[in-house]
Amino acid sequence: MPSLIEESAENISKQKKSLFYMDINQHIESLVHDAAQRYVRALGREEVPTPITIEIPKNKDYGDFATPVAMLLARALRKSPMEIAKAISELVAADPMIASVNVAPPGFINFTVTSNAHGEILRHISNEQAHYGHCDIGHGKRALVEFVSANPTGPLHIGHARNAVVGDTIARCLQTAGYAVTREYYFNDAGVQMKKLGESLRARYLQQLGVEAALPPDGYQGEYLVEIARPLVSEIGDSRKNETDVSFFTNYATEKTLRSIDEDMKSLGIAFDEWVRESAMHHEGKVRETLDELKARNKAYQHDGAWWLRSSEYGDEKDRVLVKRDGEPTYLAPDLAYHKFKYERRYDILVNTFGGDHHGYVPRLAAGIEALGYPSSALRCVIIQMVTLLKDGERTKLSTRSGEFITLKSMINELGRDVVRFFFLMRSADSHLVFDWELAKDTSMNNPVYYVQYAHARFCSIFKKGAELGIQYQGAERANLALLETAEEKEIIMLLAQLPQVIRKSAEAVEPHHLTLYLRQLAGAFHQYFTIGTKKSEYRVLVPDNQELTQARLALIECLRITIANGLSILGVSAPERM
Repeated sequence: MPSLIEESAENISKQKKSLFYMDINQHIESLVHDAAQRYVRALGREEVPTPITIEIPKNKDYGDFATPVAMLLARALRKSPMEIAKAISELVAADPMIASVNVAPPGFINFTVTSNAHGEILRHISNEQAHYGHCDIGHGKRALVEFVSANPTGPLHIGHARNAVVGDTIARCLQTAGYAVTREYYFNDAGVQMKKLGESLRARYLQQLGVEAALPPDGYQGEYLVEIARPLVSEIGDSRKNETDVSFFTNYATEKTLRSIDEDMKSLGIAFDEWVRESAMHHEGKVRETLDELKARNKAYQHDGAWWLRSSEYGDEKDRVLVKRDGEPTYLAPDLAYHKFKYERRYDILVNTFGGDHHGYVPRLAAGIEALGYPSSALRCVIIQMVTLLKDGERTKLSTRSGEFITLKSMINELGRDVVRFFFLMRSADSHLVFDWELAKDTSMNNPVYYVQYAHARFCSIFKKGAELGIQYQGAERANLALLETAEEKEIIMLLAQLPQVIRKSAEAVEPHHLTLYLRQLAGAFHQYFTIGTKKSEYRVLVPDNQELTQARLALIECLRITIANGLSILGVSAPERM
């Protein structure tokens, strides 16, 4: 009977794999998974009880890739991580893509790839083109991403912009990872704030007619209602002058605002597939149905004249009110009806983007979902912290009700879509963001988005210059990529290899900022390489008297262009050919 090591070598031989692997990350992940599977089965277990993760060591001395799988298996197998790591490392050692494997405390398995692997990485990227970086973890699965969902009480401001950009980029990451994605906007067109909106527009309407009318207490004071009231007067004259019921004004303001929101979203490159109204949840009886179901399940009870959700049974700190004493539903009731509607549409992942003040709302929402009999594990809540705007050295308030805000529309008009999207993706969504307006207006390489875009423009200019010199690029397949042997070139190649892993991480964790950080790092490595090239002839890409080296370096530039362009595309940012 062959040993596990002999079995591993035999399996590799039988597979007759060419060196042209799909992706170096996936290849190493597959090697580790196969080896771990054989090891676990040899111990009498059926399968590896944990997903395999491949990481990039921060310390380059440890190698090109690493996996903590041994530490994740240790508890289940009741063995030391070092013992498991050594056994698995022996099973993956015999592979033509791997130069060396070593084990480091407390149980990491580190991999260094061969020089052949560097060439295969570039050939794979060149072959994949616009598809490079895509993965299939979401194959056959459906994701619903609900984002922005601002109340239709006024124009979107820059605080809403962050939610919009993060939500749309999460959807893009999930699509790139193989999910069928639906973008949805849920607007709360019911409740007290909508009545306030109607009262505020009625006051502005009367003012346009020359009638002295004060805005209601806590009404909406922004000039945008004046802009809505002017055409309203042109349409209906004074026919509603004596009307006390504000429902007409509420509906009119809502429709105008929603149309404006849709236009703002499209100017950011965002198109929603579905628009769902809270009012529909009430009118179609979905809120009542949800409350009745909770009562039938004995998950809602009456106390002190109100109806309560037994949310404390599902991890919430206390039970929550669903319907107040006066019979008015709280925000939670229609929200649970809405989420029930989401689950009924059979999505595998439900992504919600919430403002920073909703952090405490997540446990009660999850509790309500569990109480309705649905798995809250499908729910992914992304908390998006507030934005502080620095402009002219001052902080700007973002209150819709007070009317003191910079609208998203004016922001896009002044800064451009690319800058707006990139800036809102430079930090984790759960981190407070300071938006530096002056930096955003800067058109030099000090501006992070121009820094990345300029790298792409440089790639294009190199090929244009080559054509002027009579240098015809022949493609990565025909290039002698072994000539890419400088430390800087190898570093760039290993960075290029990370894109699939970065996209996968961004999709799985619904954290798109990882991609932005990656693109800045990759652009930085190239700019440094290119700058060195102006000082040392051996680093120049175009070397007319050494065509073989030129072709190899053009292949590197091609792969950089593909990777930067693909990453920017996921962010919804353009990749200009000249700047």
